[in-house]
Amino acid sequence: MATIDELRTILKIGENDTTEFKQKLTKTDLKKKRKEKLISRIRFMTHDRPFEGTFLIGVEDINGESWNIFGLSESALKLSEKVLTTICDAADVEIIEETRVETPKGLVGIYLLKRIADADIRDTCSINIAGRVNSGKSTLIGALVTGIPDDGQGKARSFLLTHPQEITRGQTADIHMAFMGFDRDKEPIHLSNPLSKSEWARVLDRSSKILMFFDAPGHKEYSKTMIRSILGGDADYGLVLVPVSEEASLIHASEMKTGNRRLDDITREHLILLSGRDVPFMIALSKVDKAKSDDLDFVNTVTRQTLKEIGRIPVSVKSHEDIDPIVKEIRHGVVVPVIEASATDPESLKLLTKLLQALPTDLKNSDVTGPAISYVDKVYRGIPGTNVVVTGNVRSGVFKKGQPVLIGPDEKGSYQEGRIASIEVFKKRVGTVKAGDMFGFDIKDVDKFKIRRGQVVIDPDHSSLSNRVFEADIVVTRHPTRISVGYSPVLQCQTIQQSVIMKKIHDAEFLSVGDFATVQLEFMLYPEAISVGDKIVLREGNTRAIGTVSKLIH
Repeated sequence: MATIDELRTILKIGENDTTEFKQKLTKTDLKKKRKEKLISRIRFMTHDRPFEGTFLIGVEDINGESWNIFGLSESALKLSEKVLTTICDAADVEIIEETRVETPKGLVGIYLLKRIADADIRDTCSINIAGRVNSGKSTLIGALVTGIPDDGQGKARSFLLTHPQEITRGQTADIHMAFMGFDRDKEPIHLSNPLSKSEWARVLDRSSKILMFFDAPGHKEYSKTMIRSILGGDADYGLVLVPVSEEASLIHASEMKTGNRRLDDITREHLILLSGRDVPFMIALSKVDKAKSDDLDFVNTVTRQTLKEIGRIPVSVKSHEDIDPIVKEIRHGVVVPVIEASATDPESLKLLTKLLQALPTDLKNSDVTGPAISYVDKVYRGIPGTNVVVTGNVRSGVFKKGQPVLIGPDEKGSYQEGRIASIEVFKKRVGTVKAGDMFGFDIKDVDKFKIRRGQVVIDPDHSSLSNRVFEADIVVTRHPTRISVGYSPVLQCQTIQQSVIMKKIHDAEFLSVGDFATVQLEFMLYPEAISVGDKIVLREGNTRAIGTVSKLIH
């Protein structure tokens, strides 16, 4: 909320290319010539970056040389606001923030205007980046996004580490998102400063295809966050990084201890989770610049053996000519490209960039014709000018600015009715988002303190998703003892994370490692928006079982 002193400061600066003052607006301003003049002025105010302008109502113009507070009554200001909204709609500009200042002479309205982004939604493709600790995920993403090879000291990853403990340790603790764009000639458009909002806007404006990267932690203590990234991001593809030197040491150590030659447990868990989600994925043998040739051959062999064990066909990517045949088959989820990668090597980065650019975007989870539904990942309640902002991925359908929505379920299984006041994609205002897109919704007319992670935003005519008891087909991937009725692990599905209790095991008294079974599960606290076909993970520290929801029990 602006103060009178702040208002006087604005008036002292006066009108300029991005600021306009009006005593009031009336229905007369909606007549053809007057309206066209105001539309042209507003478009000019918002024509250049950051595509924003400020419009004040309740200010008296003294011969265009000075401006004084005029003040309006409540009814006069409301009418002016209605007229301004009509003119802004015609100018393809929206009011993103409004403030009223009470003065001795009456009310003054201050309105922040922003040009609405082009309605066309670009091709988008999302990729979950997985890998054990120190596999080089953040560094590789940083090098890809900026187009600048790393200096060997982790400089490329610096913009992805935002939390204090991450900067101190140089390790990711939360899910981070980055993106890179490609123009119509399929050439990458790099970010010179990935932390700059204007840079984001520049790349988005020029891009015909957007790649979104989800960088999740690989350290064991952050395993639930890693699982949340793979399940909750609903990404189109996965990319697992296998650091050659470190992986070789771990494989040799495991072979000496157990006699089995196998990948590290965390790497295997990433492969199992991606396989369980039925999404196509790729393998990058990372940090090859620091690896011995013998270690590279050894890890490559063990990786390919592991892929064959889980029913995948490894295919090497050695040159640009290898890419086209691979991308024609990758959508089926059987072929797994294996590529050698180094964040410090320009040629390695070019080859990986080419592979990522060629990935198809029309996969089965990008259903724009279905009902609009998205899962809430993060919730922000303190952003000025908003009610509550939620972020996540659109799972199906299309959401539009101004669209009425339902959001829930709450602890009683009920949904709130709200409205999407604005939509942001990569910090840029847009009019619509479709299946597969990242989003930020400012949702009005709801109790913001009832919004939580794991809820869904859906069309009002969509059948409400709210269930507490369900059945799932699972396979036990890791557990030292027997699993029986009463077992209560944490379930993760989409962005849902809640403890469940195993109420029934069909056709078995107990389960052990490797067992397949249909089980009945119940959320312990409250209902969740879960559907048949959803992929689930049951964990207790580490992943214990993966599976698919097969039946809802009302």
